[in-house]
Amino acid sequence: MKNHRNENETVRPVGLRLAALGTASILALSLLTACSADAGDNAGPSQNTQATKEATDNSDSPDDNEDAGEVENSQTQENITREPTRVGASFAEGISSAEVLAWVNAATGEMLNPPTDFMGLVWPIGKQLDDEPDPQVFDGDPFLEHSDVLSPSEQDEVATYFRSWQAALVGCDPEDARGFNEGADRVERWIKGSANVATAPDPCFESRSAIVAWSADQDKTTAKQTFFHESYHGLSNYLLKQCSPILNRQEDDMNDLRWFAEGTADYFGVYMAAKDDGRDDYVQTMLKRAYLDLRGDPGMPLGANTYVQTAAMVLMIERGMLTEEQIINGSLFNNCDWINTFDPAASGIDYIFENFNKIEVSGDKYFYSDATIEG
Repeated sequence: MKNHRNENETVRPVGLRLAALGTASILALSLLTACSADAGDNAGPSQNTQATKEATDNSDSPDDNEDAGEVENSQTQENITREPTRVGASFAEGISSAEVLAWVNAATGEMLNPPTDFMGLVWPIGKQLDDEPDPQVFDGDPFLEHSDVLSPSEQDEVATYFRSWQAALVGCDPEDARGFNEGADRVERWIKGSANVATAPDPCFESRSAIVAWSADQDKTTAKQTFFHESYHGLSNYLLKQCSPILNRQEDDMNDLRWFAEGTADYFGVYMAAKDDGRDDYVQTMLKRAYLDLRGDPGMPLGANTYVQTAAMVLMIERGMLTEEQIINGSLFNNCDWINTFDPAASGIDYIFENFNKIEVSGDKYFYSDATIEG
């Protein structure tokens, strides 16, 4: 399958409260490069260069004794026989490359049908410099500029990492590869402009990634949640882009399904970050965020942001409309059935739109009442 694009094609600013995708422009991506790294939490970008090699060397790779004739087979055959690759790197102090690689392995390990290749990349940006996006700086992409943390040479290093990973991919056909340079140039603009970006570049269906610019005003837990959120988009096989030709529907005509893609991705992000930390408070985190947002705006619609969309996932699980396992293992997006099942006009979905905001609190516990769950 060619030209896989993520639900997260609307590449968006980094932030825990992510705006609904239907309100932003749709941006198609083709991306590049990486090895992977293993550095201490206090290692700087230059130290991560060697760490990148170490983590790549320790990641899954094709058997050295693999028959050369098999390697020269068609791309389709190659995708069947070659071993999966998992790589990750961080150029930010406070998050090591080994951690990013562990996140990559954790995310892909949850999936029933992950892509053959997956790469994770994190780099630091500083404080926000303005209050409005600067699309003129990023060739039309609606990001905010931040102060630089990395030097120009270190920014080059991050961009080269991404470009090199993509250029070395062996599972993408020539049609996909023709967009590699353009995609890498785009990522480089984000890196060198210190854009607040988090997205899931996918050079082709079998080779995908998650990249996050970690801003100075975010804690590590937020960065981790964002990384897992983007990884979920990158690991989902059939989002609107893929389902559009299958269902013979225009992608823009299905924008009202984005609430579900965002809610499931953020559920995964909060769940996986808690699991990585050894915590079991992820549902409380989801409901508390939404509750506090709704206190400020009780009339907030479900399409407003991922906080309320993730809370809606909790209500749907409690009503038996889907299971947590289906969200976490990505099976909901292994075909296009979800498009009709979770369409706002589908039976039962109207109840979620009308009642997602009925979160209650008692003491320090946030919950949906039995009446709301059973109604």
